[in-house]
Amino acid sequence: MPDEKVDDTKPTPERAVEQQSDASWPRPGEEGYVHPDGTEQSEKQLADNRRAAADRAAAGSTVHGAPLATPGPAPDAERAKAVERAEKYNGVTVAEAEEGLTQYVVDKTAELAEDTDSETTQTARTSTRPAKK
Repeated sequence: MPDEKVDDTKPTPERAVEQQSDASWPRPGEEGYVHPDGTEQSEKQLADNRRAAADRAAAGSTVHGAPLATPGPAPDAERAKAVERAEKYNGVTVAEAEEGLTQYVVDKTAELAEDTDSETTQTARTSTRPAKK
């Protein structure tokens, strides 16, 4: 009985070994670096950092997202990577996303108004009918 696992969660030390051997994790000083300590928080932070880098690229930013005071690869090389990433980005831009959100709000507000108007009209029709005897 003591050998049974409570759930399928891997212990943090085992996950740390996997993270540290995964070449896709950034190294210290590289864009998005996170300590690969095996915690769920480190995985979430890495995903957040990658999303932030994608957002910067969508905005056309050439800013390196990691603190350059951190020892690591040459800052010029990291800046060059950021510039290349921004130039190659061909997804939705921040401006396009904001326009899309605005249009979504306008459309959904209009739909809600239409639904509310038709419900009000339907209620008014049924409430003005005389009761059946």
